[in-house]
Amino acid sequence: MMFWGSKNGISSKYQYSSTPTFMAEPWSVYTAKPKSSSSSSSNTVDKVSVFIFDKKQFENYLLHYGIIKSKHSSQDKLFLSEAYSVLKNQVNNLAKFKHPNILQLVEPLEEHSKNFIFVTEYVSGSLFNLFQDQEPSSSFGEELLQPNETDSLTIQRGILQVCQALDFIHNKTSSVHLDIQPKSIFVNGNADWKLSGLGHLVKLPQGTNVSDYTIPHYDPRVPSFLYIELDFAAPELVLDETISPKSDLFSLGLLIYYLYYGKSYFSCENSSESYRVQFAKFEKKIATLSWDTVFQRVPPTLRFCLPRLMNRDIYSRYDNIVEFLDNDFFKDPLIQTLLFLDDLPTKTIEEKSIFLKGLVELLPKYPLQLLQKKFLPILISNLDQLCTMKEIPDDCLRINLQVILLIGQNISQLTFQEKISSHILEAPNGEIIMEHATNELIENLHILQTKIKKEVFDKMLLKPLFEYVCEKQENTAVQENLLKQLQIALDTFDFATAKNFLSPLIQKLFTKTTSVTVKNACINCFQLMTMSNFMDAYMIQETLLPLIVSMKTRDARILMKFLEFFPHLYTAIEDKEELVTNSLIPVIFSFSMATTLNATQFRNYCECFNNIVGKVQKRHIQQLQREHSKTQEMESKDFTKIIDTPIVPSRKDTDNEISKSINIPVMQPKQTKPSIANTQTKSILQPRGAPRPNTQKSPISTPTMKPTSSLTENTSGNIASSFNMAKNMPTSNNRTANMNMNMNNTRPLDTHTNSGMRTKLTSPPTPPNAQNSSQSIKLPPGFGIALQPSKKA
Repeated sequence: MMFWGSKNGISSKYQYSSTPTFMAEPWSVYTAKPKSSSSSSSNTVDKVSVFIFDKKQFENYLLHYGIIKSKHSSQDKLFLSEAYSVLKNQVNNLAKFKHPNILQLVEPLEEHSKNFIFVTEYVSGSLFNLFQDQEPSSSFGEELLQPNETDSLTIQRGILQVCQALDFIHNKTSSVHLDIQPKSIFVNGNADWKLSGLGHLVKLPQGTNVSDYTIPHYDPRVPSFLYIELDFAAPELVLDETISPKSDLFSLGLLIYYLYYGKSYFSCENSSESYRVQFAKFEKKIATLSWDTVFQRVPPTLRFCLPRLMNRDIYSRYDNIVEFLDNDFFKDPLIQTLLFLDDLPTKTIEEKSIFLKGLVELLPKYPLQLLQKKFLPILISNLDQLCTMKEIPDDCLRINLQVILLIGQNISQLTFQEKISSHILEAPNGEIIMEHATNELIENLHILQTKIKKEVFDKMLLKPLFEYVCEKQENTAVQENLLKQLQIALDTFDFATAKNFLSPLIQKLFTKTTSVTVKNACINCFQLMTMSNFMDAYMIQETLLPLIVSMKTRDARILMKFLEFFPHLYTAIEDKEELVTNSLIPVIFSFSMATTLNATQFRNYCECFNNIVGKVQKRHIQQLQREHSKTQEMESKDFTKIIDTPIVPSRKDTDNEISKSINIPVMQPKQTKPSIANTQTKSILQPRGAPRPNTQKSPISTPTMKPTSSLTENTSGNIASSFNMAKNMPTSNNRTANMNMNMNNTRPLDTHTNSGMRTKLTSPPTPPNAQNSSQSIKLPPGFGIALQPSKKA
């Protein structure tokens, strides 16, 4: 939010936004904060309200509607002077009348060429604003309209405060307010109702309670603040032109109707004639029906008073407003409590203690807004006062803190941190409260945990509290109460903090305390930490079990508490067989033999002991069986491995493995050169009768296959591969090998090859001595020579 201010006067002391918080005709009201350079009187408040009246805008309005013709004529100057006198009287009377229920003036009126400006205590709005505003942030007016007990109490208290202000005006200043209406009543930061609108206040002549008063002629063009609001005026003012303090009583009755119905009873638009007509209807309605019917929503105890507030005959009304204040409507214990609360700073310590103890029971009956805005500031101020005393009154301090925390549990975390946390945790109050109200802090840890940030709750409250109670506090009841709140600590601390900070504190307290209840509370803490996995096997082995073994007492109450803990302790370390057998089981057996146990307790210990031993034995047997099975399985595997070893190791098809990888490049046909072994094979194209070549004497030329046209890579590769295989075969099997090669390579070509392709096969050359008896045979593509059985020589 942007703030602005001038260099002189009020604007130099306060900073406030450029947009008004609300309008209180004719004033624009701004929420402001004192600057650091402001006066000492201003430094005592956090925020204030600045009222500003724009003179230039007002004068332009009068000129625009012809109410004045010029600012310089004597008649127009007189009109402006009378208008400004109403505003000046309003502020000057605030300065004169000092009362808790009258709006408090902080800075007097300053008149500038362009505006009037003054400062009051902080107010959130008038009753008119709060009833008309439907925004969620201004729900106070909506709450007042809701027919429930708590909001009825708010209205009840507000009426009381207005009456107290009128009592001061009537009986202390001998004046008549004349403008009791929703626009004249403001609500401050403590939810107190403050009476204002003193611009039309009339001081009565000395020695009389009646005065004449003439209402000026109404001009609808003139701003309404220059006239008395006739919707809330007494009939003698409008019809008889006389006034008295009793006139304010009639206005008060009309205000009561507004508070419970949310609207004014009259709606005459400041017209005297319209008021006359509507008031006549009102009298007729009262006479025909009844007060109970017309004011049905008003509580019965208050409705009973209305005839004496709003009677047409002023002598039939209350002679003094004090008589009205003595009504049963204001004798409600809740109202009386509020009255005492206002005077709390002036009471003795004993009176405060009695009052605060009774207040605990009444708190749920008050509305939250009243508790937050009215009770809380007074109680926090009282807490600060108690902490500064030389001799701290423990009882009063404790109950004061208790009430503050009970109120704080129903407010938001942000509000709690802003208004309460610093007064409880920070110096100097923090140490004093820790020492003198320890138990109240402990009992309300669940509230503080939810309302304070985790880091602050950990460092500024929980750790100091455990250190103080476990190491310095001698009250066993306080120690026991804190240990019962261990779950809150476990929810806040991490494992390292629980291990290094919390667990040693509790173990130390267990060792040094002589209280059985505290020792049992410590055992409960050990059990909770074990079950919550905040105490691992290492901590149990290194710290907890040695602590238990070293315990000297054999009090039956402590031993039976350990009996509840041992099953949970075993569960935490059941996989540590050596720790269980060497430490836990001996401890259980040792405790069971204590002479302080009776027969029933001994049997319970025996049952626990046998149960744990049985589990250990069962677990050990299962472990042995698993190890034995594992050994047999290993031996069986070794024997099987020996006898199942294959004689001939299986070969791995590397080509098949390589083909599974997409990263291997496409295989190209392998080109081979003919070898001597290949030349020694016999061609299948040779006639049967041809003599065998003498392989020992002369080598034969290598048979060749020359295609007459180009073949595909697959065909060429197959042919080449066939010849390579034939080359490597033994000589004695040449004929069979050649036969197989011929069958594999002379089959028709794949249908995908070119049909026009022709392959010309030639028979391999024969040796010179067989050349005459053999002939070259040419075969068409796809045909081979029929094989005949060879004739043996």
